Amino acid sequence: MKMRISMEMAEDAGENIVIVGGGICGLATGLALHRKGIRSLVLERSESLRASGAAIILHANGWRALDQLGVASYLRQTSIPILSGQFTSLDDDKLQQIPFG
Repeated sequence: MKMRISMEMAEDAGENIVIVGGGICGLATGLALHRKGIRSLVLERSESLRASGAAIILHANGWRALDQLGVASYLRQTSIPILSGQFTSLDDDKLQQIPFG
């Protein structure tokens, strides 16, 4: 199902901004605009929100942005901190530990 919207439809709905995509970035942008008093319309092709099973890695700046949106404390309850990782060089096949934090 493809969604079509014209600028006239967005103007009739009273939105100032149309956001294409209801993923993490689209929803975060819509929430941030809402908190600033700016009306927006988030468009998503899917009929419902779903978890795709993929993981995301957030660095400190990402958590600060989520704190500003007021959702970080909720997300921290289900997050799993990554304390280190491994890197294998394609040149010499050496395995290196990479600390995070």
